[in-house]
Amino acid sequence: MSLGLLFRVFVYGTLKRGEPNADVITNTAGRYRFIGEGRTKVPYPLIVASRYNIPFVLNEPGKGYQVEGEVYEVDGVKLNILDKLEDYPEFYWRQEEEILLSATSETTAWMYLLRNWRPNIYETATPMMSNYSSNGAHGRKYVSRYLRSKEFPNDNYDLYADILGGDSKNPATLAASRLKALEDAKSQS
Repeated sequence: MSLGLLFRVFVYGTLKRGEPNADVITNTAGRYRFIGEGRTKVPYPLIVASRYNIPFVLNEPGKGYQVEGEVYEVDGVKLNILDKLEDYPEFYWRQEEEILLSATSETTAWMYLLRNWRPNIYETATPMMSNYSSNGAHGRKYVSRYLRSKEFPNDNYDLYADILGGDSKNPATLAASRLKALEDAKSQS
């Protein structure tokens, strides 16, 4: 990926202005420019799931609602930072989507979503929504990455297994989850 190019990114969750991870866009290396608010042209299921109350868009086009969010133009440095935050391509997948900026304007932007998830994810998630807020009516307050290892220090919770499915006792995935949580905690210190 050329670091001189600019990319449009659509964010719908904790990266939006006023949300817990907004500073990843505004206070890290790389360049960004806010383009505007928008919504997906195609409906998708936007849910909040996991012990950490993370917003996810599931790759089921046509199901759910048009997802509301924000469009940013970022350089390659910032896109790499976002990819690392979202653990692309192991956890989230990034794909281009048509985003409606207004009644007469649209753009194409990268959007992070889940390609895979456990079969019963809807049973423990919030109902589908069109617009996420960490303080929303869903009542599931987001647990910031830097707080996870502090609030759950000796925990064997495996976020990847909880969301993606699979063996939550797999030592490799547990180790990867713990390492990611420690890296997140260290970066926030």
